[in-house]
Amino acid sequence: MWYVVQALGSEDVEKVCDKCRIAMPEGVARKLFVPKYICLKHFKKEWHEKLLPLFPDYFFLDTEQPEEVRERLRPLSRIMRPVCVGEDFVPIYPEEQQFLEEMMDGRHVIRKSTGNLVDGKLDIYEGPLRDVQKHGMIKKVDRHRRLADLEVRLLGEARQVQVTLEIVKKINTAAIGVPALGGMER
Repeated sequence: MWYVVQALGSEDVEKVCDKCRIAMPEGVARKLFVPKYICLKHFKKEWHEKLLPLFPDYFFLDTEQPEEVRERLRPLSRIMRPVCVGEDFVPIYPEEQQFLEEMMDGRHVIRKSTGNLVDGKLDIYEGPLRDVQKHGMIKKVDRHRRLADLEVRLLGEARQVQVTLEIVKKINTAAIGVPALGGMER
């Protein structure tokens, strides 16, 4: 099961995750990781890929021994805090973990998605957002920065995250004489 830990202060989440990984004896936590997404940055007249944290200041750990993990992390309490509900260090909900696993690759990275804007509606044909658009989780698309704002749930709370979405074409079917998708002309 996946648990969430928050990096405190100005500490870099990657460095805090590494320190926690060192403090953890083998077999207590299967893995510690920072979920990331590929962000496209435009400079020197080209688009470049950059990895950014999906949830800034948070990293995840996979364990079946949460109390042992919490005890091992106690000496690092000035740089991190296990995310608790009440006093309990609880895992994220199974459906939240499943959603994140489906979105991320084996390195815990959400890859770029690609699509078109057809008559004002998204048509994503490649990448992890292909199935997400059906669930209405995409709240906003910034075509110029090539980003999509998603509303995802984490420990039952709605969180805004950004992932990369490249809109290749904007298509107006009425202008080219094609009937609208999903309907028949009357």
